Amino acid sequence: MPNNRLRSKRRLDSKPRVPDWVVTYGDMVTLLLVFFVMLFSFSVVSPKKFSSAVGSIQEAMSGSNGRQFKVMDMPEKFEVVSPGSGDPVEQSKGFGQRSPIQSLKEQSKIGIPQSEVRAMEQLKHQLKKQFEGTPLSASIKMEVTERGLVIRLNESILFEKGKAELQPPVYPALKIIGGTLASTNYSIKVEGYTCDLPISTPQFPSNWELSTARAISVLRFFVENQNIGSSRLSVSGYGEYKPVAPNSSDANRAQNRRVEIIVLFPTLNIQEPS
Repeated sequence: MPNNRLRSKRRLDSKPRVPDWVVTYGDMVTLLLVFFVMLFSFSVVSPKKFSSAVGSIQEAMSGSNGRQFKVMDMPEKFEVVSPGSGDPVEQSKGFGQRSPIQSLKEQSKIGIPQSEVRAMEQLKHQLKKQFEGTPLSASIKMEVTERGLVIRLNESILFEKGKAELQPPVYPALKIIGGTLASTNYSIKVEGYTCDLPISTPQFPSNWELSTARAISVLRFFVENQNIGSSRLSVSGYGEYKPVAPNSSDANRAQNRRVEIIVLFPTLNIQEPS
């Protein structure tokens, strides 16, 4: 009987044992797996997963000593960061539209001092107030962009189709705009735009000529009737190539046929010929 017990003990002892380091190694691999699973869960921008994962960590860490860790709120919106700039930028919301300056903080991106942005906003409000309650208020749009104050006038109140002579009903609006701008020292650009419908007449062989002629008509009104110094004014014609809406309907084409008066930020005057 003792011999049988001895042989049985020898058989048990002869089985290969797992080295102690394997247990430690297995624990380490398990921890690494959990760590990378957590990293993956954090990389997926999901408020539900984020709160669940952080809640699990909070529960685990508060088990022994009762300490509680506050779970931070998951942001609902994320800003896109422009590569190399480190500044958040917004995607343009309008077709062919220039970006309006939404806050004074954004001026730093384009090098415009806050004082200039404030002054331009005040000028915009001053003009808007003068148009309140008038029939033309719906046809005149204003916004402060990265260039300055943009005053947009629809073709319908300025010209007959295919023509560049100003219609008398728009004179009061131009007098308000011109009179207000005459009391400032800003440089002013007048820009003409058309839709994509072609034109071919002896006077206007293309939309280039039509858009430029329309801008010149507005410029001349300011010089001859509002005494704005000619050296402060410049004119451009862009034809159909800078639409604010797709040329897919008559309503959109009507938006694209326009004249824009741009009151430039003083900082941008260095870009203009002296």
